Amino acid sequence: MRSADIIGFGAFFTFVMVGLIVRSLRSIARQQPRTRIRARMVKVRDESKAALVDRDAKQQAQLLQPKRRFADQDALFAIIPAWHERVHTVSGPGGIRALYVVAIVALIASVIGTAFAPVGPVLRVLGCIVIPVLVVRAAYHWLIARFRNRFLAVFPDTIDLIIRAVRAGIPVVQAICVAGVESDEPVRTTFRVMGDALLVGADLKEVLEQAAARMRLADFSFFTVCLILQRETGGNLGDTLENLSAIVRMRRDIRAKSKALTAEGRLASKMIAAVPFALMGFIYIVNRPYLDTLTHTHAGHKILTLAAVLLTIGLWLINKISNLDTSR
Repeated sequence: MRSADIIGFGAFFTFVMVGLIVRSLRSIARQQPRTRIRARMVKVRDESKAALVDRDAKQQAQLLQPKRRFADQDALFAIIPAWHERVHTVSGPGGIRALYVVAIVALIASVIGTAFAPVGPVLRVLGCIVIPVLVVRAAYHWLIARFRNRFLAVFPDTIDLIIRAVRAGIPVVQAICVAGVESDEPVRTTFRVMGDALLVGADLKEVLEQAAARMRLADFSFFTVCLILQRETGGNLGDTLENLSAIVRMRRDIRAKSKALTAEGRLASKMIAAVPFALMGFIYIVNRPYLDTLTHTHAGHKILTLAAVLLTIGLWLINKISNLDTSR
């Protein structure tokens, strides 16, 4: 064996022995009563701090979100609860019951309609699924649009109420509570919920952010941004809210003007879309065999399907062109 091998083996053995000695010394040091007590105290302190943070987070979540949260759920299973929460926000329990009734009626009507329609079993089952979903979706969007129109019709007056309260020397939190009492529905309910959360000690920024997330209205988001910026940077809140009130009213006037200017086109599109149905109903009464080509042949079924698809696409395009929605 060469001298280099002996030196290398000796160095390796020395490192191993030093490591074992250090490990033994550290083990002996950890077994000392003072060290064990200190480690136990650090562990207990960390556990207490983690429990306190977790408790505060749960209390804040319960304060700002009375309903259960959906962030920890799978996206697929969170769709229906989030949809349920959105409907409850815009229309309350009555809107949820109305949607259930609409879904049941649409399902019964689709089952009866497809039972008498000359279609195959696959299309019959597909129609029984698709038609109720589309009807419920249309009712859902109608509820949201109705809530949006009602809210934005009252919201500028509520901002003016807060402006007068702030200029009179009332704090913002108290002004929001006053708006939750003096405003009209549905603004009253929104501000009452915000005021209750603020009175029990919730942070203003988080309350406003949670309310903006529930409302999903651009005008209300402008209001929350104004209050948050004023709270963080300072400034004249009365003048800022006065400018915001003018902007909200201007946006409301623009929506009303666009609706008035496009009323003729929207009415004409609905009348044109109703002509085929009225004509087919008249022919069905006067000369029923004349429609047998459409109702009892494969080519007729294709023609009716294509006509329905094209009519739906045309009405959707006309609605998108004529609807200038600035409230999102």
